Amino acid sequence: MITPFYTVALFGANGQIGRHVLKALNESKEAQMKVLAFVSPNSDFQVGDFDEANTIEKRVDLNIVTSNDLAEIMASHDVSVVVSTLGCEVINKQGVIQDAAAMAGVRRFYPSEFGMHQIPWFEGEGAYLHPIWAAKMRCLDNAIKHPAIQSGHMTYTVIGCAELFDVQDELILCPWLEKDQAITNDGYEVQCVGDPDAKMDYSSCEDVAKYLVASINHPERSENKILGFRSDYISYNEITRLLRHYSRKPARINPTSVDQAKRILENPSSAPEKLQKGSTFPVDFWILLRYVQGQGRFWRPPGQLHNDLFPEVIPTSVERYFQSLFQGQD
Repeated sequence: MITPFYTVALFGANGQIGRHVLKALNESKEAQMKVLAFVSPNSDFQVGDFDEANTIEKRVDLNIVTSNDLAEIMASHDVSVVVSTLGCEVINKQGVIQDAAAMAGVRRFYPSEFGMHQIPWFEGEGAYLHPIWAAKMRCLDNAIKHPAIQSGHMTYTVIGCAELFDVQDELILCPWLEKDQAITNDGYEVQCVGDPDAKMDYSSCEDVAKYLVASINHPERSENKILGFRSDYISYNEITRLLRHYSRKPARINPTSVDQAKRILENPSSAPEKLQKGSTFPVDFWILLRYVQGQGRFWRPPGQLHNDLFPEVIPTSVERYFQSLFQGQD
């Protein structure tokens, strides 16, 4: 039997996924875990909303910290599992973290995946690999083939999900989270490339965090596994209909043709001005994401979806999410 984990080092605790993971770790009823929450020195994030008896905040600049420094911190707190929720450029520092974890004798490593990287194909034109997906694929491959994992001294768990429908900072991808009534009075605009009836996997940040914590609570089920999780399987036409129903405001699809999407990929500055704002991702990335979804290829096939591994995590459908989001609205 695999020994349960007790102390978790969470990197990127102030991020889109990291905040939810920190909350889920603190709210875990199955096993009480101590958390080292690593955040940037420049972040305004505070752990005051969480149980300070079980959560220790660590301010670390990953651009300058060494593996030796991190290993000393981990060893002094007897860390048994490391979770990376890093994104964007800082994900390239994940190797420093894993090297430190190996030095400190950490038993389980969770690399930052939390998505579904793609190599899209355009008919008659070959593949198009966006640099963001390329970086994630390289970091993931390096993580699961780390020397400590190859030697058996460390195990891994990868949590893959889908596009997230409850990310506060992604108003162009999650327009239903717009709070400005001057904008929402005119209704909501849902971006789509290709077929709006094509179904896709969709995930909730909160669900993904609970699923990750469940996998920590049951290390024997998640050892050396690449797991897939989704909250819903739905099309943008269905999402728009539900949004219109529960928000009681207009909601419409804003279609981008495949040809226009190709032009944006070739020259991102050619995208309409309204598509240039409202996302932390560059416009060519999320246009490519929408293209894959519109092709009906953004879903995990049988054998790569593992919701049933932790049945205690009840997925939140888009409909249930909208019900909650717009509850009590005039």
